[in-house]
Amino acid sequence: MCTSPTERTDGWTALDTPERITAAVRKLERMGRTEAEFAARRRYLDLLAPCPGESVVDVGAGTGLITLDIAARVNPGGRVVAVDPSAALLDHARSAAKAARLSEVFEAEVADGRALPFADRSFHAAFCHWVLLHVDPGSAIVRELKRVTQPGGRVMCVEMDWETAIVYPGERALTRRILNFSNDRHVEGWSGRRLTSLFKECGFVDVVVEPIVDVDQSGDPVWLDFIRERAQNALEGGSVSDAEARAWTGAIEAAAVADRYFFAITQFAVLGRVPT
Repeated sequence: MCTSPTERTDGWTALDTPERITAAVRKLERMGRTEAEFAARRRYLDLLAPCPGESVVDVGAGTGLITLDIAARVNPGGRVVAVDPSAALLDHARSAAKAARLSEVFEAEVADGRALPFADRSFHAAFCHWVLLHVDPGSAIVRELKRVTQPGGRVMCVEMDWETAIVYPGERALTRRILNFSNDRHVEGWSGRRLTSLFKECGFVDVVVEPIVDVDQSGDPVWLDFIRERAQNALEGGSVSDAEARAWTGAIEAAAVADRYFFAITQFAVLGRVPT
């Protein structure tokens, strides 16, 4: 993704080393395959409702996990184009499409979501997932999604609101310091709560919002790793001490073993139609 000298960035803005690419693939695949994310994906794709024979663009497709679900829904006769600035992630997506026998309806294009290489009105629907929190300004991507979608077509963005993360147990002030630091590391950690206003600002009609709460009560290793990483980030950023980070994660891990743990975070799927 091209950036200007004054543009805000975060850890996902440029995946420019093999190590960062490998870590990104692992993180995206692990998170996307949690029970909570399986359920979330069904809900927002049911709302987007891609149909056999339709063309859909997935901007910020990453490893193609969601793109392949869309491909299965537009098959036979449809077309889904995975767009991402990372050629390495799209190579992973192509391999996954081949393994799933969906190559006939799957394409991949290396591009910046703020300047899509497609003509106006190219697709029946456009989609992006967990992208706007990493982009400044996010409105540039939403306007491009609208431009390449046919009149009457659907555009959907799905964004976490990272300040909605909650966890139990954890001392309150310490929990707030850790989770607020995590939220503020992103270019726009409030991307979820801003979506409906952004869609209306961009001129969509029939705007619908679907709140989806990811919940973990079982101590899923993926979510526990996520929580540990929040503490480590806050430690490295100087928001907490090593003792505080260890005490916080230790209490949560013990609660998970004792079946007394709770974690949740809210994402928002916003759907709008391009005016006819």
